[in-house]
Amino acid sequence: MIKLSIVKKLDIIRLSLSGVFFRRGDMRKMTEEKIRYKASIAGKNYTIIGKESHAHMDLVSELANEQLAAIKESAPSISAEQASVLLAINTLSVQVKLQEKIIQLEDEIKRLKTEAANAEDLESRLDELQKNEKELRKNLSNEKRELSKEEMQHQIEVQKLLNQQVKEKIQKNNHKKLQNHGKK
Repeated sequence: MIKLSIVKKLDIIRLSLSGVFFRRGDMRKMTEEKIRYKASIAGKNYTIIGKESHAHMDLVSELANEQLAAIKESAPSISAEQASVLLAINTLSVQVKLQEKIIQLEDEIKRLKTEAANAEDLESRLDELQKNEKELRKNLSNEKRELSKEEMQHQIEVQKLLNQQVKEKIQKNNHKKLQNHGKK
């Protein structure tokens, strides 16, 4: 079996702290469809009851043992209890960072959806104006007359929308270039 790095394992599993119960000794009655899992963590046996699969819990147990061993290796004088507390703090820190990233990505999705809706609205308005313009041009060529004041306003509005779209595209390209430059 190929050993995965700790970071890769954290990418693979989603730590679900709710609904998982750790205990040593006697078992309590549990409701819902819970799975019993026997784990050996830092040389002590535990029965873990939760909703996660055995494969998931194998990965979690392996990861916990690897991280505890790394903590003990970097600070050999600390007790098993202190190493466990450090592991819990490290795990919670990673969880908080991941939750912050999720919130950030959800906000970005909302922003992009709003931009997409605005772009669709502009495109719809533009299509309608272009359709009207085409009809007016057809009528104008048939009538061989000059544009009325209302028709001129319509032409100006069409041109303004076209200009606005071009301006937004330029701004998006400049924003992307700034973001890409900032990442380098």
